[in-house]
Amino acid sequence: MNRIKKLSGFALVGAAALALAACGPGDQRLCTEANWYQTGVHHAQQGWENRYRHLEEICAKIGVIPDAVEYDRGYQDGPTLPRLSF
Repeated sequence: MNRIKKLSGFALVGAAALALAACGPGDQRLCTEANWYQTGVHHAQQGWENRYRHLEEICAKIGVIPDAVEYDRGYQDGPTLPRLSF
């Protein structure tokens, strides 16, 4: 029984590692370190359509939920603000 628990633990760790590997390192960093307001501003200033749903799909793979309120606020403010430099 103890051996089964140990194997189950290894399987769980392996599955988590595979899930994170499926996302590129840039995706992981984007989702965990993002300033969602600035991301929204940047997307609006680039003339891109609202990309929140796409970000939500990417980040869901690693269990992160982007801040929709901050992203949308930045997206709305973006055209009226000076360009951000990244």
